[in-house]
Amino acid sequence: MLLSVTDKIMIRKRALIESVNDELKNIAQIENLDAIPLNEI
Repeated sequence: MLLSVTDKIMIRKRALIESVNDELKNIAQIENLDAIPLNEI
């Protein structure tokens, strides 16, 4: 299957957005884990 240039660009953008979203989710999880012990003290 041949992909047009615009298809390739869209795939790259989507991959980038997904990786950024994953990083943000990881950061949010880490912040939540850090916040829990502080609230319990």
